[in-house]
Amino acid sequence: MGIHEKVDTSGITLPSGFDSLDKYASELDSAYQQYGYLARMHIVDFFVSDHWSSLPQEWQEYFDADDFDIASLINMASAGTLKATCPDLLRTYVNQMFALQFPREKVNLDSKSSQTKEEKRQILKYFLEGMSPKKQAEVTDLSQLINDVAKASNCQRITDVGAGQGYLTRVLAYASGSSGAELLALDHDWKQASGAEKYQKRILKRLKGSRARADGYQWDDILTKRIVHDVQSIDMQSTSTLRAVAKSGITGSNHMVCGLHACGDLSSAVLKTFAESNFAAVVLVPCCYNHITESAGVHGVVSGKQLNQSKHCAQPGFPLSTKFPNVVFGTNALKAACQAALRWEHNFEGTMEAFKRNYFRAMLHYLMVSIGGLSTDDKFPVIGSITNTLTENARQRIVGRLDDNAADATDDSIEFAVYVEAALENINYTWRPTIAQCIDCCGQIRHGLKRMAAVWALRSMIGALIESILVVDRAAYLAENCGAGGSVRAFALFDPVTSPRNVVFVAQRKK
Repeated sequence: MGIHEKVDTSGITLPSGFDSLDKYASELDSAYQQYGYLARMHIVDFFVSDHWSSLPQEWQEYFDADDFDIASLINMASAGTLKATCPDLLRTYVNQMFALQFPREKVNLDSKSSQTKEEKRQILKYFLEGMSPKKQAEVTDLSQLINDVAKASNCQRITDVGAGQGYLTRVLAYASGSSGAELLALDHDWKQASGAEKYQKRILKRLKGSRARADGYQWDDILTKRIVHDVQSIDMQSTSTLRAVAKSGITGSNHMVCGLHACGDLSSAVLKTFAESNFAAVVLVPCCYNHITESAGVHGVVSGKQLNQSKHCAQPGFPLSTKFPNVVFGTNALKAACQAALRWEHNFEGTMEAFKRNYFRAMLHYLMVSIGGLSTDDKFPVIGSITNTLTENARQRIVGRLDDNAADATDDSIEFAVYVEAALENINYTWRPTIAQCIDCCGQIRHGLKRMAAVWALRSMIGALIESILVVDRAAYLAENCGAGGSVRAFALFDPVTSPRNVVFVAQRKK
């Protein structure tokens, strides 16, 4: 008997054409086995490893054509738009990647709160101070969902894992519509916990004031001790600690764990904690796929060097369920899953700048390996952030050294030389190529920017498929461990353009 005969999984949104989580998982697995090589490429060694040659010949010819521009790549990756001259196999790939993506359109929830939107806005303004507009929207929507689930499950305590400065915790505890549950705010950093306590004291003072009463806020002295702060470092090996801390002082099974953008394996640990306990519910929005560890027992075509492993991969963050026993990603593929190509068309200039910056980084790596003495087995030097001051100082030095030997220099090649100077200075790298070598490198790599951007666009699309595999793996894991009569939901809670990591997981056990 399958897990879905016992657990209600109708709340897991599936792409059009799929009515079974099992079938969807199978199609995702098959597509990744076919195209996973794209995700395992690394942009930094694009030229050194000649990733371009890995593409089918007809794809290369299509992207190299004079009438194909980078704007077309942005349209392809963001919306699946293709030219009439697109090769059939490439069209098949693009269409398949979009057809298999987990639905990302925001689902609007019907709250059980009797408050109007204006009443909510008046109260929430006391809690949203210090948050970006993105964070405000996320906390508003997620807190509503968590409190609704907590009420439905009669939860006496909600443990917010990775609570940080406590933004979500305070809204859950004190905003109107609260479930009435006690809040435990956990973070691994005592500075964050200390900062959250300071914020809490300041807001409590304001909530007791006359202005809050005028806005309709009803203060009750019983709310004063609603939040308890604690410092705990949680990973896949310490879920028993999380269970113990979350249950401390509360009897029965009316416990709930939640988290907003819990990083990497922390999300997996939260789900594992729910699976191994008798907790009533879990609500989680994961983040940072590149920090997920994988099983050391399945390598496939990914070498051990490329695998994202912790010291204790007997408890990996992926896979959690039984759906993907033969899937292995590696660090590069998990980084690809963090891409958000949907946003590219909304920020065309920023996307073009990102293409050029990564193009320069790949060319710098080519120079470092070809003439700078760096081995292909060496770890990629991390360039880090290049400030405007670094760039301007580098420009002055480069321009001051230009002479007749640089007569063939173009604006792009000079800009590349400036980048190289600033980047190597930023990491205190002693080796420097000459300006002529930088200019020559730009001349040698024909179609370099467009080719690299094409591969990046292809990787971003399979990155969305990898994210879909992670979503299905986690949803299936909850279904496998929720128990008869329980329910599991997975759907997009936030706007995908503003908040690319917008999928929320909700699991509730039968009361």
